[in-house]
Amino acid sequence: MKLKLKKKAITSVALISMTDIVFLLLIFLLISSSFVTHQGVQITLPDSNSTQKEFTDNIYLTLTQDDEIFINNQESNWQSVVADLKQIIENKPDIAIMIQADQEIPLKKIIALIDVTKLAGSKRFFIATKLQNVEGDSER
Repeated sequence: MKLKLKKKAITSVALISMTDIVFLLLIFLLISSSFVTHQGVQITLPDSNSTQKEFTDNIYLTLTQDDEIFINNQESNWQSVVADLKQIIENKPDIAIMIQADQEIPLKKIIALIDVTKLAGSKRFFIATKLQNVEGDSER
């Protein structure tokens, strides 16, 4: 008994490879997107398990590992930082100062930054951190 096998031509279009391509393009788009909210001076923030309210109107006071001070991404120095902050605070007395410092900076310098904010007449300041997940991973 001889079986006859018929060879049929494939008439349907395989959509599996097309969906793979679309999925890869979607992943590429998501990875290449930028999710950074604050651009400017690059520092590594310390981790924290709690969050704090971020006000919409902040002064960003940043200290880098190289002992450079930035006010709203504009370079300043230790001698003029109080005067620069006073000038900004005079216009908006209820403005909050967000202190951003690299995690490797000694506590002595962070306290000096806090003193600078008080000397400038600020009523509110916050120390920026990045939120740490329960598993220990951190996110921005």
